[in-house]
Amino acid sequence: MILEREDVKLSYFVAGDGVPVTLLHGFTQSGRSWRELISRMPEGWKWIVPDLRGHGETQSPHCAPCSMAACTADLEKLWDELGVERTHLVGYSMGGRLALHVAARRPERIISLLTIGAHAGLDEDAREGRRHGDEALAERIERDGLEAFVDYWGSLPLFAGLQQRGPAYLAHVRAERLQNHVAGLACSLRGMGAGVMDPVWDELAHLPFPCTFVAGQLDHGYVASARRLAATVSNGHAEVVLRAGHAVHQERPDAFARVLANHLAAAATGAASSSSTAD
Repeated sequence: MILEREDVKLSYFVAGDGVPVTLLHGFTQSGRSWRELISRMPEGWKWIVPDLRGHGETQSPHCAPCSMAACTADLEKLWDELGVERTHLVGYSMGGRLALHVAARRPERIISLLTIGAHAGLDEDAREGRRHGDEALAERIERDGLEAFVDYWGSLPLFAGLQQRGPAYLAHVRAERLQNHVAGLACSLRGMGAGVMDPVWDELAHLPFPCTFVAGQLDHGYVASARRLAATVSNGHAEVVLRAGHAVHQERPDAFARVLANHLAAAATGAASSSSTAD
């Protein structure tokens, strides 16, 4: 389905019926990357799954911003279109950072928050170097083309854990990444990279809803971020999934489905704890 705004044609799909849960994908992915997880979840949820700006089948003019603010406005318009006043919000990596931004800036629209492999913005002394790094990546994709960039991106140690799913699954992930476009991914790097994201750590302290911050056991930097996030919010919980790296929901989908189901059930009662480890 397509939602038309002034500067974007936002592609999305809706699956199931019940309490709304919005799923935000990571960089080089699209909403399609959540279909496996949805198939493993119990009934009773309405899954709202957009292709974020710069990704998938979402289209926008070359001059349109790919930014946290623009994507937040897209989500609000989508929720309004669907008659959704409040939603559970789930985001992975780049989508996790967007979820944190939305939770900080639009808390009245959120029932609960869960992120995977995310942080709430870099410290100031790390932002400049990351901005230069993301600009270099944007120039690389523009220079070398989509296929070469996808192969480079998929070879990063960050995604080594996907190998446990076997060559057929790796080919599937690669094929989905190749459904993106050079201009969109470059725009996303320049507008939504960690270096340009406004840190929202200070804005998270008083979030009024349950929050779960997930990281794979082998994704050490993001384990630290998950624990920092859990310590920052007043109703936060860190969940470390064993034998998983950055892409927890893809590396160990059954284990993550249990984590998400538990989070949604706990959110219904407002329950939370500080930290745990999931098999």
